[in-house]
Amino acid sequence: MTFSNVDEATHWLLNQVNPLPRPDMTKMYQALEYVGNPHLGLPIIHITGTNGKGSTVAYLRDLLSSQGFKVGAFTSPHIERFNERITFDGQQISDQDLIRLTNRLVDLNAYMEENSPYGRLIYFELFTIMMCLYFQEKQPDVCLIEAGIGGMSDCTNVLDGEIAVITSIGMDHADMLGDTLESVALEKAGIIKSEKEVVTGLIQNSPLRIIDKWADARSAVHHSYDQTFGVKHIEKLGPFRTQFQFWSQTQAISQEPFEITMIGDHQVRNAAVSLQVFLQWMTLKKQTINWSNAKQALKQTKWIGRLEKIMDKPYVFLDGAHNMEGLAALKKVVDDNLSDFEITIIYGGLKKKNQAEQIPLLLSFHARSIFLTSFHHFEAMKEKDFLNILQSESIKNGEKANYVGDWKSWMHEYVAANHTNKEALLLITGSLYFVSEARAYLLNDIDA
Repeated sequence: MTFSNVDEATHWLLNQVNPLPRPDMTKMYQALEYVGNPHLGLPIIHITGTNGKGSTVAYLRDLLSSQGFKVGAFTSPHIERFNERITFDGQQISDQDLIRLTNRLVDLNAYMEENSPYGRLIYFELFTIMMCLYFQEKQPDVCLIEAGIGGMSDCTNVLDGEIAVITSIGMDHADMLGDTLESVALEKAGIIKSEKEVVTGLIQNSPLRIIDKWADARSAVHHSYDQTFGVKHIEKLGPFRTQFQFWSQTQAISQEPFEITMIGDHQVRNAAVSLQVFLQWMTLKKQTINWSNAKQALKQTKWIGRLEKIMDKPYVFLDGAHNMEGLAALKKVVDDNLSDFEITIIYGGLKKKNQAEQIPLLLSFHARSIFLTSFHHFEAMKEKDFLNILQSESIKNGEKANYVGDWKSWMHEYVAANHTNKEALLLITGSLYFVSEARAYLLNDIDA
């Protein structure tokens, strides 16, 4: 089988499944050896965390690029096109390269089915190997690698990260990572490598102690938010701009403030984590920092689908808040920064998430009205699923939410009706799959 069409190639990739478990990295190492071990020697910053991974990658990408580094990045999921997952020097992998490498992976999976006791590689394992092959060709100065789920058992853990980053610890993917914060922390601590470095975000109590213990056992240097680095003098410069001072025990930092345009206190923390990782990388590589360039880069950083402003008339924001921690952070952003606007929320979620907890939190948002909807995904919540939750005796303000069947027509009408309303703000949130569909429609199809 050989592909010549990018849609066919990505369809094949996304549909590679295997019921056999992968108990350790043996399967990945076998596959990598077959294609020439492209992962060896790549300069890696490995990033995991319940929330904040994507924003941290975005900040680091722009910070390191501002110093002249050629940066490779591996992220998931994609918002509009599969190619977003693998970028080099600011450019997505081309359709031609994606097709070419997929054809190599078809051959690899045929080999694995024949020769591996674990059988074929599944889609994320294949994505990871594609990334290794691509970066081996492109030779980035630094590779920013976002773990898929967890860390210790994630297939990206075949990579030897010079710096491990753990942005946050929260409850998500309990079926895979365990149902306690401690089990999640242990899984994510598994990306820490011996005698290397680890930078952690705002993590406290027993999860932080677990990460500390794991780092100590591997003689890894641990830089922890609020202990060895952090922020002070946070000041909002309007609803869409924040400045702060960054401090670090690693080295003296200019007291001139940094500014970001990604909204929310959690983005200030993500920026601080990124700055500390940036400091450690520049120190490891014995490079002098151009702080003027770094500050400008941080100010301009954006991340698709994460409180992303895509319209000004009216204001339309997208945020993939798909779990309790993400929704709680989004609520704080709305309360602290956007409460002066006439906010309308439209939300689409997946059944596998704990919607019985997430919907009540959504109903507590400072919003004029809240709409629930379904979208094109086999696990998307349907009208009856939402009604079952809203009619529960434990739900307060259930009458605040309404169901919308055709969200595209609804959005078209909303934008047209509020085009000149400077106080109107539409917040589209929930599953990244829903946010992706909405983003594509609003940017490409809607006639505002």
